[in-house]
Amino acid sequence: MSTSNLVSIRQFIHQVPYAPTQNSEVAGWQDIILLKHSLPPGEVNVPGLAENLLFMSLLPKIQYENLNDQRLKQRVLRQGDIAITPAGYSQQWRWLSPFAAANLFIPSLLIKEISKDLVKGDPDCVCLIEHKATAVPFLSALATELLSELEAGSPHGKTYIDALTHSLTMYLVVHFSTAKFEKSTALLKSDHTCVACAIDFIESHLGEDLTLAAIASACNVSINRLCAVFKHSTGQSAHQFVIQQRIERAKILLKTSKKPLVEIAQEIGFSNQAHFTTSFRKICGSTPSQYRQDFN
Repeated sequence: MSTSNLVSIRQFIHQVPYAPTQNSEVAGWQDIILLKHSLPPGEVNVPGLAENLLFMSLLPKIQYENLNDQRLKQRVLRQGDIAITPAGYSQQWRWLSPFAAANLFIPSLLIKEISKDLVKGDPDCVCLIEHKATAVPFLSALATELLSELEAGSPHGKTYIDALTHSLTMYLVVHFSTAKFEKSTALLKSDHTCVACAIDFIESHLGEDLTLAAIASACNVSINRLCAVFKHSTGQSAHQFVIQQRIERAKILLKTSKKPLVEIAQEIGFSNQAHFTTSFRKICGSTPSQYRQDFN
Protein backbone atom coordinates (compact mmCIF):
# COMPACT_ATOMS: atom_id res chain seq x y z
CA MET A 1 0.00 0.00 0.00
CA SER A 2 1.43 3.39 -0.94
CA THR A 3 1.93 5.94 1.83
CA SER A 4 -0.60 8.24 0.16
CA ASN A 5 -3.34 5.67 0.85
CA LEU A 6 -2.54 5.27 4.53
CA VAL A 7 -4.84 6.70 7.17
CA SER A 8 -3.47 8.46 10.24
CA ILE A 9 -4.77 7.34 13.62
CA ARG A 10 -5.75 10.97 14.15
CA GLN A 11 -8.24 10.53 11.30
CA PHE A 12 -9.35 7.01 12.14
CA ILE A 13 -10.00 7.67 15.84
CA HIS A 14 -13.13 9.62 14.96
CA GLN A 15 -14.56 6.56 13.18
CA VAL A 16 -14.46 4.40 16.31
CA PRO A 17 -17.89 4.53 17.99
CA TYR A 18 -16.44 4.74 21.50
CA ALA A 19 -14.00 7.50 22.44
CA PRO A 20 -10.80 6.44 24.21
CA THR A 21 -10.82 6.75 27.98
CA GLN A 22 -7.21 7.99 27.82
CA ASN A 23 -5.58 9.93 24.99
CA SER A 24 -1.95 11.07 25.10
CA GLU A 25 -2.60 13.78 22.52
CA VAL A 26 -4.89 15.53 24.97
CA ALA A 27 -2.03 15.38 27.49
CA GLY A 28 0.34 16.98 24.97
CA TRP A 29 2.58 13.97 24.38
CA GLN A 30 4.75 13.88 21.28
CA ASP A 31 6.43 11.13 19.22
CA ILE A 32 3.86 8.43 20.04
CA ILE A 33 0.09 8.36 20.53
CA LEU A 34 -1.22 6.24 23.39
CA LEU A 35 -4.93 5.45 23.54
CA LYS A 36 -6.76 3.37 26.11
CA HIS A 37 -10.03 1.83 24.94
CA SER A 38 -12.73 -0.03 26.84
CA LEU A 39 -15.36 -1.50 24.50
CA PRO A 40 -18.33 -3.86 24.66
CA PRO A 41 -18.41 -6.91 22.37
CA GLY A 42 -18.46 -5.90 18.70
CA GLU A 43 -16.38 -5.53 15.56
CA VAL A 44 -13.78 -3.04 14.40
CA ASN A 45 -12.24 -2.67 10.95
CA VAL A 46 -8.85 -0.99 11.08
CA PRO A 47 -7.57 0.30 7.72
CA GLY A 48 -3.92 0.48 6.75
CA LEU A 49 -2.65 3.04 9.25
CA ALA A 50 0.28 5.40 8.75
CA GLU A 51 1.55 4.43 12.20
CA ASN A 52 2.80 1.13 13.58
CA LEU A 53 0.55 -0.26 16.30
CA LEU A 54 1.61 -1.92 19.52
CA PHE A 55 -1.44 -3.40 21.25
CA MET A 56 -1.52 -4.57 24.88
CA SER A 57 -4.46 -6.41 26.44
CA LEU A 58 -5.63 -5.02 29.79
CA LEU A 59 -8.11 -7.69 30.91
CA PRO A 60 -7.42 -11.16 32.35
CA LYS A 61 -9.26 -12.75 29.43
CA ILE A 62 -10.57 -11.38 26.11
CA GLN A 63 -12.21 -13.67 23.57
CA TYR A 64 -11.85 -12.56 19.96
CA GLU A 65 -11.74 -13.59 16.31
CA ASN A 66 -9.39 -12.25 13.66
CA LEU A 67 -11.63 -11.92 10.61
CA ASN A 68 -8.56 -11.72 8.36
CA ASP A 69 -7.78 -15.37 9.05
CA GLN A 70 -8.98 -17.77 6.37
CA ARG A 71 -9.85 -20.25 9.09
CA LEU A 72 -12.03 -18.29 11.48
CA LYS A 73 -11.01 -19.40 14.95
CA GLN A 74 -11.94 -18.11 18.37
CA ARG A 75 -8.86 -16.97 20.28
CA VAL A 76 -8.08 -15.69 23.75
CA LEU A 77 -5.99 -12.73 24.87
CA ARG A 78 -4.46 -12.70 28.33
CA GLN A 79 -3.60 -9.63 30.34
CA GLY A 80 -0.33 -8.11 29.13
CA ASP A 81 -0.31 -9.91 25.77
CA ILE A 82 1.37 -7.85 23.06
CA ALA A 83 0.54 -7.69 19.36
CA ILE A 84 2.42 -5.64 16.75
CA THR A 85 0.80 -4.46 13.53
CA PRO A 86 3.17 -2.70 11.08
CA ALA A 87 2.11 0.47 9.30
CA GLY A 88 -0.02 -0.24 6.24
CA TYR A 89 -1.55 -3.50 7.54
CA SER A 90 -5.35 -3.54 7.66
CA GLN A 91 -7.09 -5.63 10.32
CA GLN A 92 -10.64 -6.73 11.11
CA TRP A 93 -11.46 -7.95 14.59
CA ARG A 94 -14.53 -9.29 16.34
CA TRP A 95 -14.60 -9.07 20.13
CA LEU A 96 -16.76 -11.75 21.75
CA SER A 97 -16.35 -10.39 25.28
CA PRO A 98 -15.72 -6.97 26.83
CA PHE A 99 -12.49 -5.46 25.58
CA ALA A 100 -9.89 -3.17 27.16
CA ALA A 101 -6.50 -2.39 25.69
CA ALA A 102 -3.68 0.10 25.49
CA ASN A 103 -2.85 1.00 21.89
CA LEU A 104 0.46 2.69 21.15
CA PHE A 105 0.79 4.21 17.69
CA ILE A 106 4.45 4.64 16.68
CA PRO A 107 5.30 6.74 13.62
CA SER A 108 7.58 5.14 11.04
CA LEU A 109 9.67 8.31 11.27
CA LEU A 110 10.53 7.42 14.88
CA ILE A 111 11.50 3.88 13.82
CA LYS A 112 13.86 5.35 11.22
CA GLU A 113 15.31 7.85 13.69
CA ILE A 114 16.08 5.13 16.24
CA SER A 115 17.57 2.94 13.49
CA LYS A 116 20.12 5.53 12.33
CA ASP A 117 23.00 4.54 14.60
CA LEU A 118 22.15 0.86 14.81
CA VAL A 119 21.63 -0.73 11.42
CA LYS A 120 23.46 -1.51 8.23
CA GLY A 121 22.30 0.26 5.10
CA ASP A 122 19.49 2.76 4.78
CA PRO A 123 17.48 3.28 8.02
CA ASP A 124 14.55 4.41 5.87
CA CYS A 125 14.16 0.77 4.80
CA VAL A 126 13.66 -0.53 8.34
CA CYS A 127 10.11 -1.77 8.95
CA LEU A 128 8.47 -3.52 11.86
CA ILE A 129 7.39 -7.16 11.52
CA GLU A 130 3.90 -8.34 12.39
CA HIS A 131 3.69 -10.16 15.71
CA LYS A 132 0.65 -12.16 16.82
CA ALA A 133 -0.54 -11.63 20.37
CA THR A 134 1.73 -13.31 22.93
CA ALA A 135 3.47 -12.35 26.14
CA VAL A 136 6.48 -10.04 25.66
CA PRO A 137 7.32 -9.03 29.26
CA PHE A 138 9.73 -6.19 28.47
CA LEU A 139 7.29 -4.46 26.11
CA SER A 140 4.39 -5.07 28.50
CA ALA A 141 6.34 -3.42 31.32
CA LEU A 142 7.16 -0.36 29.22
CA ALA A 143 3.62 -0.03 27.85
CA THR A 144 2.17 -0.40 31.36
CA GLU A 145 4.48 2.31 32.70
CA LEU A 146 3.58 4.66 29.84
CA LEU A 147 -0.12 4.08 30.50
CA SER A 148 0.36 4.66 34.24
CA GLU A 149 2.19 7.89 33.48
CA LEU A 150 -0.64 9.05 31.20
CA GLU A 151 -3.35 8.17 33.72
CA ALA A 152 -1.47 9.99 36.49
CA GLY A 153 -1.13 13.18 34.43
CA SER A 154 2.52 12.70 33.36
CA PRO A 155 3.99 13.59 36.78
CA HIS A 156 7.56 12.55 35.88
CA GLY A 157 7.75 14.93 32.92
CA LYS A 158 8.79 14.67 29.31
CA THR A 159 12.29 13.28 29.86
CA TYR A 160 10.77 10.21 31.52
CA ILE A 161 8.18 9.71 28.78
CA ASP A 162 10.92 10.17 26.18
CA ALA A 163 13.14 7.61 27.93
CA LEU A 164 10.34 5.02 28.02
CA THR A 165 9.45 5.73 24.38
CA HIS A 166 13.07 5.46 23.30
CA SER A 167 13.56 2.14 25.12
CA LEU A 168 10.34 0.72 23.68
CA THR A 169 11.12 1.79 20.11
CA MET A 170 14.70 0.54 20.27
CA TYR A 171 13.47 -2.85 21.53
CA LEU A 172 11.05 -3.03 18.61
CA VAL A 173 13.81 -2.21 16.13
CA VAL A 174 16.18 -4.78 17.63
CA HIS A 175 13.69 -7.63 18.09
CA PHE A 176 10.71 -7.01 15.78
CA SER A 177 12.01 -5.35 12.62
CA THR A 178 13.68 -6.08 9.30
CA ALA A 179 16.87 -4.33 10.47
CA LYS A 180 20.29 -5.85 9.96
CA PHE A 181 22.67 -4.60 12.60
CA GLU A 182 26.25 -3.47 12.50
CA LYS A 183 28.62 -5.81 14.32
CA SER A 184 29.80 -2.84 16.33
CA THR A 185 28.68 0.73 16.66
CA ALA A 186 30.26 3.93 17.88
CA LEU A 187 27.44 4.58 20.32
CA LEU A 188 29.53 3.88 23.39
CA LYS A 189 32.68 5.62 22.18
CA SER A 190 33.64 8.18 24.82
CA ASP A 191 32.45 11.67 24.05
CA HIS A 192 33.22 13.98 26.95
CA THR A 193 32.22 17.02 24.89
CA CYS A 194 28.74 15.61 24.33
CA VAL A 195 28.25 14.71 27.99
CA ALA A 196 29.54 18.10 29.18
CA CYS A 197 27.23 19.84 26.73
CA ALA A 198 24.25 17.78 27.90
CA ILE A 199 24.96 18.48 31.57
CA ASP A 200 25.35 22.20 30.88
CA PHE A 201 22.09 22.29 28.91
CA ILE A 202 20.20 20.39 31.61
CA GLU A 203 21.47 22.61 34.40
CA SER A 204 20.58 25.72 32.40
CA HIS A 205 17.03 24.54 31.68
CA LEU A 206 16.05 22.68 34.87
CA GLY A 207 12.88 24.71 35.24
CA GLU A 208 11.59 23.56 31.86
CA ASP A 209 9.85 20.31 30.91
CA LEU A 210 12.97 18.94 29.23
CA THR A 211 12.84 16.47 26.36
CA LEU A 212 15.57 14.12 25.19
CA ALA A 213 15.19 15.59 21.71
CA ALA A 214 15.95 19.09 23.00
CA ILE A 215 19.03 17.92 24.90
CA ALA A 216 20.32 15.89 21.93
CA SER A 217 19.70 18.77 19.53
CA ALA A 218 21.62 21.18 21.76
CA CYS A 219 24.58 18.77 21.68
CA ASN A 220 24.22 18.04 17.94
CA VAL A 221 23.91 14.26 18.43
CA SER A 222 21.16 11.68 17.97
CA ILE A 223 18.98 10.63 20.90
CA ASN A 224 20.53 7.15 20.62
CA ARG A 225 24.02 8.53 21.05
CA LEU A 226 23.00 10.89 23.82
CA CYS A 227 21.40 8.09 25.85
CA ALA A 228 24.30 5.70 25.30
CA VAL A 229 27.23 8.02 26.07
CA PHE A 230 25.45 9.75 28.97
CA LYS A 231 24.71 6.46 30.71
CA HIS A 232 28.19 5.12 29.92
CA SER A 233 29.95 8.24 31.25
CA THR A 234 27.83 9.14 34.29
CA GLY A 235 26.27 5.82 35.29
CA GLN A 236 22.85 7.47 35.13
CA SER A 237 20.24 7.94 32.45
CA ALA A 238 19.58 11.50 31.38
CA HIS A 239 16.21 11.37 33.13
CA GLN A 240 17.77 10.21 36.41
CA PHE A 241 20.34 12.99 36.17
CA VAL A 242 17.62 15.60 35.58
CA ILE A 243 15.72 14.46 38.69
CA GLN A 244 18.89 14.43 40.79
CA GLN A 245 19.86 17.94 39.70
CA ARG A 246 16.36 19.22 40.44
CA ILE A 247 16.59 17.80 43.95
CA GLU A 248 20.02 19.39 44.47
CA ARG A 249 18.59 22.74 43.32
CA ALA A 250 15.64 22.22 45.67
CA LYS A 251 17.97 21.68 48.64
CA ILE A 252 19.57 25.06 48.02
CA LEU A 253 16.22 26.80 47.79
CA LEU A 254 14.93 25.07 50.92
CA LYS A 255 17.99 26.25 52.83
CA THR A 256 18.25 29.80 51.50
CA SER A 257 14.65 30.88 50.88
CA LYS A 258 11.22 30.84 52.46
CA LYS A 259 9.46 30.09 49.18
CA PRO A 260 6.41 27.81 49.43
CA LEU A 261 6.99 24.22 48.34
CA VAL A 262 4.61 24.56 45.41
CA GLU A 263 6.65 27.51 44.11
CA ILE A 264 9.92 25.63 44.50
CA ALA A 265 8.45 22.63 42.67
CA GLN A 266 7.45 24.82 39.73
CA GLU A 267 10.78 26.66 39.68
CA ILE A 268 12.85 23.48 39.40
CA GLY A 269 10.67 21.80 36.79
CA PHE A 270 8.38 19.40 38.66
CA SER A 271 4.84 19.14 37.34
CA ASN A 272 3.33 19.44 40.80
CA GLN A 273 4.18 19.55 44.49
CA ALA A 274 3.16 15.93 45.06
CA HIS A 275 5.69 14.63 42.52
CA PHE A 276 8.34 16.94 43.97
CA THR A 277 7.70 15.57 47.47
CA THR A 278 7.73 11.95 46.30
CA SER A 279 10.99 12.38 44.36
CA PHE A 280 12.64 14.32 47.21
CA ARG A 281 11.72 11.63 49.78
CA LYS A 282 12.97 8.87 47.49
CA ILE A 283 16.40 10.48 47.07
CA CYS A 284 16.87 12.22 50.43
CA GLY A 285 14.90 10.01 52.81
CA SER A 286 12.74 12.87 54.07
CA THR A 287 10.12 15.25 52.75
CA PRO A 288 11.07 18.79 51.65
CA SER A 289 9.28 20.19 54.70
CA GLN A 290 11.22 17.91 57.05
CA TYR A 291 14.48 18.75 55.30
CA ARG A 292 13.85 22.50 55.68
CA GLN A 293 12.85 22.10 59.33
CA ASP A 294 15.90 19.97 60.15
CA PHE A 295 18.26 22.44 58.48
CA ASN A 296 16.78 25.40 60.30
